[in-house]
Amino acid sequence: MNEMAMGSVRFDAATALSAAADLDALADRLEATLKAETPALRVQSAGADEVSLQAADTLTGVGNSYVQQSGLGIGELRALAAAVRTHAATFQQIESDSTADFTNL
Repeated sequence: MNEMAMGSVRFDAATALSAAADLDALADRLEATLKAETPALRVQSAGADEVSLQAADTLTGVGNSYVQQSGLGIGELRALAAAVRTHAATFQQIESDSTADFTNL
């Protein structure tokens, strides 16, 4: 059994691993969408005048910042998924060790 109850707190390793997989899938979808839509964040100047050029540069800079920050957010989702997997594996190892300790009595 991979479920532990402590008072009103319960941990189900299978559910945790499923949640980690969902987080990875979400990160994959966000990354794919970001890659597909990044070209739309590059703004072309409406004209050759200084204001148009500056506006396009500013908007493109904002788009670049959005892509960079979104990439960091995607990385955090992946890190969270990895942490959940690590905790689930640790729980399963502790559960196995505890069972073995009782078996050896």
